[in-house]
Amino acid sequence: MRFIGIFIIIGMVCGAIASIDYTKFIDLPSLLIILGGAIGYVLAKGKPNTFFKDFGDGSVYMGWIGLFIGFIIIGNHHTEAEKIGPAISVAFLPIFYGYFFKLISIGLIKNNEND
Repeated sequence: MRFIGIFIIIGMVCGAIASIDYTKFIDLPSLLIILGGAIGYVLAKGKPNTFFKDFGDGSVYMGWIGLFIGFIIIGNHHTEAEKIGPAISVAFLPIFYGYFFKLISIGLIKNNEND
């Protein structure tokens, strides 16, 4: 059942993204901040038996850090009003990626009481 739930989550998110313009949701630096930071968080915790839980938690933490980095960059580099809107939407992508990976990792955690 867990994998059906994961498949539904991924399908719903991908369907929503595909119905608009999927290129607006792709940002490699944001993705690297999330993946690198989440893996670093897992390694820093040092508990291999809680990999998926720690990966999900690290993804969310790094998503917020990525948002703050994005806002700092916007504040320092974007003075033209018409460029602020797209820059803010890109700044929110780490949060989106972080919570998306958290949702997936929750589905991958084996719950010994129900499985």
